Amino acid sequence: MAEISCYITTFNCGRTLINTDFFATTLFNALKTNLPPDLIVLCLQEVAPISHSFLGGSLLTPYFDRFAEAVSLASSRKFGNENTETEYVPLLTRNVGMTAIMAFGLHHVAHRVRWSQTAGVGVGVYGEMGNKGAVGVRLGLGIDGEHEDIIMTFVAAHLAPMEEAWQRRNEDWKSICEGLSFEAPHASPEHAEQKRSLGSGENEPLLAGSSDGTTEHGKKAGTLFSPPSHLFFAGDLNYRTSDTRPDASETKTWPQPVESADDPHHYSHMLGHDQLTRELKKGKTLHNLAEAPINFPPTYKLSSGAQKNAVATTTEQHKLADGRTVERTSLQPLAEAQDAWLWAQHRTPSWCDRILFLETAQPKIHAYTALPIQPTSDHRPVALSCTVSAKPVTATVESTLTIRDDWRERRAAARRYELVVGLAAYLALTWEGEALVLGSVVGIVGGYILLRALIAP
Repeated sequence: MAEISCYITTFNCGRTLINTDFFATTLFNALKTNLPPDLIVLCLQEVAPISHSFLGGSLLTPYFDRFAEAVSLASSRKFGNENTETEYVPLLTRNVGMTAIMAFGLHHVAHRVRWSQTAGVGVGVYGEMGNKGAVGVRLGLGIDGEHEDIIMTFVAAHLAPMEEAWQRRNEDWKSICEGLSFEAPHASPEHAEQKRSLGSGENEPLLAGSSDGTTEHGKKAGTLFSPPSHLFFAGDLNYRTSDTRPDASETKTWPQPVESADDPHHYSHMLGHDQLTRELKKGKTLHNLAEAPINFPPTYKLSSGAQKNAVATTTEQHKLADGRTVERTSLQPLAEAQDAWLWAQHRTPSWCDRILFLETAQPKIHAYTALPIQPTSDHRPVALSCTVSAKPVTATVESTLTIRDDWRERRAAARRYELVVGLAAYLALTWEGEALVLGSVVGIVGGYILLRALIAP
């Protein structure tokens, strides 16, 4: 194995269950080869409603299951399912609040995973809750002929919104660097035996560790840039193309599907105002990271009309084993509109969804592009197809940002806030919660009436 191929996708899910078939149909649009990538990593934001995300556990299982099913379906369609060599093994799933990451590997890659670590931090305005934040996974791959492990680090992030909040986004990056401590999760011996199992709904990684934060291979906790590794940082970073919110007059100049870069409606003119590019050049954010050239239109904010126009409903006839014929309806992507891009009018079209990589590791980029519009989100997914050398990264990255001494206590406090907010949202905003509240009220009132009847003279 001279190289490791990676396929990384970032997607703001809009707090909605994805359409599995549609997502699977479009997942590999950025893949320029018929060979399956060694690793698939999904970096997800707003993966579920706040009630489900903050409470976690089985409430998140349906959302993760759909993505796992989509990966399986997409790979079988693209690469066939004649043998296990093209099947993907779930390596791990982890979330911090509404931000999540899922990693999958081909069988031969999964067997090389010697150890894994995870990390998470919230950067929400209120108590550092996980409505915004970052979650990371780190894999140690054993390569034939190499004494050292090939370390792969992937981070999914969601930074502060709104056009005028670019300085807050810079601060979010700083908070991520100061709070993202990679440690082996604590797990019971029974769970350690359940390697590569996602069906139980657990969000633990492939290999668990001991209570001192050390894996069975002796790997100590690390930071974002330490130990040296291949590093990919992806997510809804929310950097916009304007420092102020738009007014009605600006919408006439927004990007449209024109071919010539000289046309004032070509997206390249708006790309010149990208906040992330500006702040990177100033050294104010995402230090030590780089990005491939952007050759795709803005990924946010799509109107509801754009989402509807991107979908075609198809009906196909399928013959069952008993000879009966049934009709099945599915959603399929339409060719991208050539007449107009439909933008929401209250947000400036921007490249919010980005994937960056450690500049010194020099991955070989094969494609960096936006995937087709999804029917369930006002963001377009973005995918990066690349390969990295199957050699240990040795270059040390210098960073002035160090892990806070109290990072663990801050995350624990934020988690308590999340549970309170999640429970309140569940009771107030879901039909299950409302039914529970109603049942409780009826039970209390009924018990009170019964008690009065029993003690009445």
